[in-house]
Amino acid sequence: MKRYFSILALVMLSIACTNDTENPPVTLITPSEKSAKIIAADNQFGFELFKKVNASLDEPKNTMISPMSVSLALAMVYNGSDGNTKKQIEEMLHKSNLTTEDINQSYKDLVAALSSHDPKVELSISNAIFYRNTFPVKDAFKTTNEIYYDAQVSGLDFSKTNETLNTVNGWVNTNTKGKIDKIIEQVSSDDIMYLLNAIYFNGEWKYRFDAKATTDRPFTKEDKTTVQVPTMTIEKPFNFYSHQSFQLLEMPYGSGKYSMLIFLPETGKTTDDVISLMNAENVNDWISKLTEQKKEVFLPKFEFKFDDSLVDELKALGMTDAFSNANLSGIADAANLVISEVMHKSYIKVDERGTEAAAVTGITVELTSVGPDNSFRVDHPFVFAIREKDTKAILFIGKVLNPMQN
Repeated sequence: MKRYFSILALVMLSIACTNDTENPPVTLITPSEKSAKIIAADNQFGFELFKKVNASLDEPKNTMISPMSVSLALAMVYNGSDGNTKKQIEEMLHKSNLTTEDINQSYKDLVAALSSHDPKVELSISNAIFYRNTFPVKDAFKTTNEIYYDAQVSGLDFSKTNETLNTVNGWVNTNTKGKIDKIIEQVSSDDIMYLLNAIYFNGEWKYRFDAKATTDRPFTKEDKTTVQVPTMTIEKPFNFYSHQSFQLLEMPYGSGKYSMLIFLPETGKTTDDVISLMNAENVNDWISKLTEQKKEVFLPKFEFKFDDSLVDELKALGMTDAFSNANLSGIADAANLVISEVMHKSYIKVDERGTEAAAVTGITVELTSVGPDNSFRVDHPFVFAIREKDTKAILFIGKVLNPMQN
């Protein structure tokens, strides 16, 4: 009888608000050459994955993924891979020119830098491995995660299913501050490991919207029908760039190190047209062309959840062996380990004070156009991204087709 090996990687990003009016100094992150390569690779992978996810949707809907979540989850699995499986993951993640130690050390350095970056932003990144205490997981695999990912590693008696559920889901609930209360519904007799990664981010808009100015305004969907949407408004200097296919506005959080990029399609263009243009090189180029302009911004409040299995998308990007002919000998000597599922869930809420966003990645492995004025009216579907400026790390990418859809 086959046994199963489940790895669940959880990344939570919550952006909320505080009443702090001070402007404490922020640190400057200067990535090393290797760290810069890691970030650029993650961003490129993120745009490629987002395109695949967007193209795979059965019906148009609000969509969001976290490239950082998926990259971190796959990086941890990568530490237990070997042979062609490892090579395919390297190539898909654009990390073929880096050693395993380079990858792990760069992630460790990046997490440390981001966590202490902006005094107006609370960022915590936590990792844990809960494994069946009778399964012989290799010490090197556990040690790597302890050293580079600061993981809490604990062996549990999985036969005590309720206790295991409470421990694993309790860790998730605690490290996401209640935003995600569980990641597993049951403990299978074949499960041997749950690997968890949680990121919690608490910030605020640099320029907060006045809730009293929020009013219902029409939002035109891509099918040309309209819905009335609570729309926030503010007039401030924002970084702005006009492209022939879209207008780009940058809205900063906290002290300005983190921001949301809003890509608003021009008349005759759609969110899919914008997404088709997105890659690491183009986005960096557009960002470099941003200039500060005074803009009256109209931004709808929105909140939605999204979930999707990423197996087909990852296969399409070249990671095939891991799902059928995997070499995961770095995790355990047991033969026939294969990944059977990569589930991704996300959540985002945008209001007058800031943004809350969450993403969960679960990997299971088995044994066997606007007018010429100064306004920026987000009154039709748009694409957005949340990033950190110094490192250029993309945390989330998404699109909003209907702000009222949740």
